[in-house]
Amino acid sequence: MIEVSKFRLVGDVTTDVFLKSNADYQQRFAYQQDGLLRRTVASGLEGEWVAITFWRSMTDARRSAVEASTSPVAMEFQSLLESESIDTEYFRELPG
Repeated sequence: MIEVSKFRLVGDVTTDVFLKSNADYQQRFAYQQDGLLRRTVASGLEGEWVAITFWRSMTDARRSAVEASTSPVAMEFQSLLESESIDTEYFRELPG
């Protein structure tokens, strides 16, 4: 399962601050989640960002989303993102 989350940063958040927080989030929260295979972020040309996360299953992705809603580490990371800009979609990886 591939999770694609697009978002923008809160106005005063710099790239350096975001990348430091993202690294902390990945180590202290994301990579602690069962079923997470890989996660990466990238920046767009117009100020948008994307986080691409590979999950073993949709069940694992959903469980992590529930845990993120109460995790101080995840909530601190989320505070850097414009909440109204977050758009998350899920895709099935096809063999090939």
